[in-house]
Amino acid sequence: MRAIACTFVFLAMMQSAYGASPGERALAWSESQRDAALGAVLVARKRVEAAESDLTVSRSVERDIRDGKDAAALAVVREAVSVSEQGLAEARDLLKRAMAHLSRQENTLAAVRKSVADNGSNRALVIPMNGEVRRNIRGAYIDADPSIPLHPGERVEVGPNASARLFVAGGNAEVALSQNSSFTVTRDEADGSFEALLNNGFGRLRVVIQKYSKKFEVRTPSAVTSVRGTDFSLLASPALTRIEVFKGVVQVRALEGTHTVEVHAGEGCEVLKDGGIQPVHPLDDQPRDNPWSTDVSSN
Repeated sequence: MRAIACTFVFLAMMQSAYGASPGERALAWSESQRDAALGAVLVARKRVEAAESDLTVSRSVERDIRDGKDAAALAVVREAVSVSEQGLAEARDLLKRAMAHLSRQENTLAAVRKSVADNGSNRALVIPMNGEVRRNIRGAYIDADPSIPLHPGERVEVGPNASARLFVAGGNAEVALSQNSSFTVTRDEADGSFEALLNNGFGRLRVVIQKYSKKFEVRTPSAVTSVRGTDFSLLASPALTRIEVFKGVVQVRALEGTHTVEVHAGEGCEVLKDGGIQPVHPLDDQPRDNPWSTDVSSN
């Protein structure tokens, strides 16, 4: 297996007659993110109100103590005022950040709505979640814009500490892209075909596919995975490819081999650079990103 900068091939073929379209799923997801952000703003506002109330009480007590000329008590209450002032400042900062996050989610939702209105709902969409996510169109870089569907020949780059979600065209599948990944769309057809080349440091993805998928394959320089409706993650490193299955079954074979193994929910395997496949069972308890709820069908 070559270094991590080697090219990956990502192939998804779906039955577009089943399941929600990528535009519809992107809209539902964006609305849920907006609603969650709105909830965070409401919580932050309540925290500000509580902090303001605490500060009002502390200052009232300070005035009463000052009139009594009790130096020791005054020192204590002034410390309480200081703590209340700090708490209010923190609460206001939290509200400010929550408002900024809500604004970003509202902008994302508006962009997805525009894409669906302008281009229909059967086009692949990539939505930045955080950090820097860029698109390279004919050599020119632009920030990833959810209002513009992905076109063949585009490269999407997810930077350090960044992430994005991809809603594939013509099928009922979602892909969570982790940091330091790069892929180029080579085919995007509403009849159920989506292809992309993944390269330049691609490290980890997580895929949720509903039961109506026709064909979905993920290729790395050492392994090929084939699935029929599942939830799994794939991690590629210079030494191996690791597949972990959270729901359903994934078929795995070494890129140059013919022997196929089935990896079931709760299991995993590693495909080594020499072509060997070794099981990872049961899965270890290391934390993993899970962008979906436990009810995959609702996302």
